[in-house]
Amino acid sequence: MAQQVEGRQRIRSVRLRQRGGVLHAEELQGWRRHWREPYRFMLAIPWPGFLLSIAASYLLLNLAFTLLYALDLDGIGGAPAGQRLSVLDAFFFSVQTLGSIGYGVLHPSSLWVNLVVTVEALFGLLFIAVTTGLAFARFSRSRARLRFSRVATIEPWQGHPTLTFRVANVRQNSLVDGRIRASLAMNEESDGRRMRRIVPLPLVRDQSISFQLMWTVMHRVGHQSPLFGLDREELERRQAEILVAFQGLDEILLAPVHFRCSYGAADLRLGEQFRDMVRMDGPNSVCLDFSCFDETDPQHPALVAETPGHGEPAD
Repeated sequence: MAQQVEGRQRIRSVRLRQRGGVLHAEELQGWRRHWREPYRFMLAIPWPGFLLSIAASYLLLNLAFTLLYALDLDGIGGAPAGQRLSVLDAFFFSVQTLGSIGYGVLHPSSLWVNLVVTVEALFGLLFIAVTTGLAFARFSRSRARLRFSRVATIEPWQGHPTLTFRVANVRQNSLVDGRIRASLAMNEESDGRRMRRIVPLPLVRDQSISFQLMWTVMHRVGHQSPLFGLDREELERRQAEILVAFQGLDEILLAPVHFRCSYGAADLRLGEQFRDMVRMDGPNSVCLDFSCFDETDPQHPALVAETPGHGEPAD
């Protein structure tokens, strides 16, 4: 299926290992990927997961220092007369130390506890600095979101078969100088060698001064197009994939915005066309029906022969 921003985009991490003089790429899954790139992980997870991660780290850090304090509970002064501090008291003492609270009741009174307090104070500064930096990085990121259509079609436009897919600005904040690039990636064999070739797909319109609602992206499939003459079977055999990249500038935050999407051979609809989204609600009122954003309809039988692999369209 097409990889989209709305929960469908897959993030892949690979590790290169050398075996017998050959580099092998291995995809990292699960916790191994997160350990290798914790900064990206903390920026990518949703806010509830981010806050839970920070809370869990804070709790584990205090528990670790609680165990160190438990080695010398008598080294923590301030206990009521005739009463010995418990491990729970040591935990709350760690919380006060890590946060630089210092109520003045419990205090270090032995060399061991003073050493642990010194180390914990340093960890407290680092913990606050890291969490503050992560929170600021998340807040400062652009919140623009794009939605790509689930499928792409090859439908007639101005008498030519045209690769077509849709892009919508979900938040409807203006994206200045939006640019879209598309490429076709597919396997090729040359002189007995198999390679993955990526060729650009020139678009009818590849930039928009101000992108606010929807963009219908089109590539004319003429004689010069890499898609010309390829039917579905050939696209699947060569593992063809249409790669799409968007970049623009958020008008409010003045921050760059980047999105990407891809369409495999199974996402390409030949002999179908996107359903019209424009609806007239009145003599001077035009409505875009986004419930039809991903919907397609069969083409007229006379137009199906215009699609690649069925005819010889002119440039």
